[in-house]
Amino acid sequence: MGKNIKSKLMLSATPSRRLSQAAANVALGFAMLAAIGTDPAQAVNLKTFNISGNFAPTPLDGSVGLPVNLANGSFNGTYTVDVDKLPASSSFVDLTSWTINLVNDNTVLRTLSNSLAGNTAYIQENILAFADAGLLTKQNHNLYSLELYFDSNFTGTGSTNYGIFLDNSDLGSVQKSGITAVTFAKSELVPEPRTIAGAVVFATIGLWLKRKQKA
Repeated sequence: MGKNIKSKLMLSATPSRRLSQAAANVALGFAMLAAIGTDPAQAVNLKTFNISGNFAPTPLDGSVGLPVNLANGSFNGTYTVDVDKLPASSSFVDLTSWTINLVNDNTVLRTLSNSLAGNTAYIQENILAFADAGLLTKQNHNLYSLELYFDSNFTGTGSTNYGIFLDNSDLGSVQKSGITAVTFAKSELVPEPRTIAGAVVFATIGLWLKRKQKA
């Protein structure tokens, strides 16, 4: 009889032990998240977005230059902005960093980036724009811009079928200009590292609990 009582006590204690172990793992998960540290960018609430899209199969009639080479091509990259300043009404909100690759036939024809002199990027109202005026000399004047037109109250996430890539350059005595339309563009938030880490931690806890239940 003593053995039966002891067995019952052990069985009744099992759920408590499981809950204690689960609680310990949850606590460990939060400790792991805390160990990741506080993002110093929180002071200005910087968020990074993935951006990608496609160019029209043909450029605007009469176009020359880079827009012709980008016909039927695409673009992709990332940009970072202080989302607390969005949506932007009439003011310009400068992006803090960006890298946009202009691609055709798996070849990067040009990159728009904050690491390149003369490049700039901003959000104004529903417009997301990246510009390259890197060659500004007496002999050369290159101006390329990618402009995407989203719905009103744009805060970084959304899709659109409207936009242009503009080449308005002056190379010495030879002037050229061209436009290729953007047929589709999509911007979406990149998950923060701590969010990914949290998902991994809780997924691990869930798998552990399922295995313990089976056992």
